[in-house]
Amino acid sequence: MILTGGAHPAFAFRWGALVTFGAGEAERAALVARLSGRITAPLAQPLIETAQVSGGAERDEVSETGEIRLMDLGLPRLGLLADALAKSAALSHQEMALDRTLDGMEPVVARLRERGRLGFLSRGLMRAIGAALSARGRANARIQAADKPDQLWEHPELERLHQRLSDEFELPERCAALERKLVMVGEIMQTLLSVIQGQRSLLLELAVASFIFIEVAATLYGLLAR
Repeated sequence: MILTGGAHPAFAFRWGALVTFGAGEAERAALVARLSGRITAPLAQPLIETAQVSGGAERDEVSETGEIRLMDLGLPRLGLLADALAKSAALSHQEMALDRTLDGMEPVVARLRERGRLGFLSRGLMRAIGAALSARGRANARIQAADKPDQLWEHPELERLHQRLSDEFELPERCAALERKLVMVGEIMQTLLSVIQGQRSLLLELAVASFIFIEVAATLYGLLAR
């Protein structure tokens, strides 16, 4: 979504990213306040992606120093750049969230590897599984960074610029790596849930066996007491 009314171009994205070009701190704060009614669960510390941009180049390119040189600074080209920056920031957030989730699951997995069992429904275990479910849900419900932006439908001549920006921010590779982490989290979570189910079944069997033992003992005691 293009935000109008400000002194500088600004773009807002449905997954919670705001991209501005040339705006100062006060203008950015005003834009965030303007969007506050649409923001849910904001980050305590927002992630920031920056890029050095210039216009008037003979062709759209990215220099060896990382400067993004555009033929013009019109909304179509800035929109593509904003899309790439927003997706890169969102991927960074998801990458860190999944890394924290995997770090939180590591002690549980280590316990299972070393002792061959888990603590029966410990808080740490349930927190790890809850974090895994949450991380998977957030990642699956957010962005598809490999999708092409809508601007390309109206400006197919900018396909090369889109591809160059996608390569510069390594969006395809990061999407693939994120997907692999999601699969890993899912597999670990399914394994832990299977172990928990097995332990619950064992507890139930022990309870039934204990009940039978008590019944038999009580019967024998009654017979011997006669």
